[in-house]
Amino acid sequence: MAAPSMACPACARSMRPATGENDRTWLCDGCGAFLMPRREYQRLAGMTIAGRTVPGEEGIHTPCPGCRGPMAGVEVKGADIDFCPSCDIVVSGRASLSLLYEVSPQRPEVGQALLQLDVSRNISTAERAGAVPRLQVENLFILYRNGILISSYTPKVPVGIDRDVLGSMLMAITEFVQTSFKGLAGGQPLTSIRFGDREIAFEHGAYLVAAVTMRGMLDPKTRTRLAAAMREVETKNDHILRSWDGDLGAFSSLNGVFDPLVRQVKAGA
Repeated sequence: MAAPSMACPACARSMRPATGENDRTWLCDGCGAFLMPRREYQRLAGMTIAGRTVPGEEGIHTPCPGCRGPMAGVEVKGADIDFCPSCDIVVSGRASLSLLYEVSPQRPEVGQALLQLDVSRNISTAERAGAVPRLQVENLFILYRNGILISSYTPKVPVGIDRDVLGSMLMAITEFVQTSFKGLAGGQPLTSIRFGDREIAFEHGAYLVAAVTMRGMLDPKTRTRLAAAMREVETKNDHILRSWDGDLGAFSSLNGVFDPLVRQVKAGA
């Protein structure tokens, strides 16, 4: 079905077997596109996929990465995929699986396929990045559970980026990822996102969320110290945090209250 080397039809980079030489699902580390047998995609989608090659506007069609012949554009539950009748394969992107999972949450195998593809891509990225560098904390954000930024240690934020907006973006990222993988982690909150040699680590308290951006990786001992510092801050300020209405002025008398969090994280660097 697949040649030893194939170019991704979306970005032209080389695709690779997702989990090993014998895996029939191929993955592009560049854009996240994947290729899999039609039968496997039908199992995930829960429906039969068929089609014929129909050239698009001005006769343009997507070439199959296997045989280079024309592929048929097919819509599956709102997601657009390309199907090669000759090779009997489907080529699509991560977004199509996410959409399938959104419209068919009762099919956990779709979510599992998403997770496996993302794990494979992250492992490949880590291998290409080489050794993980020594921990270097770049930014630390303390947010209330509703996303309001309370305090920050942000010496690395580029000029022109509003720190409040950046803090809100971090919360939006956690919500997006957790929605994409709902049900796979037993309802547990997101704890980490890795990209290349960098990591965003999240520590969730009863009222607060600490988001740490860094080079390297937050080791278990440092994360334990961060969690302990978070509990200490929440215990000392429970009377404010329990019913906080968003008024940052409520923290005016708490100068340095979040310094222990910064010190605990930097202690691991």
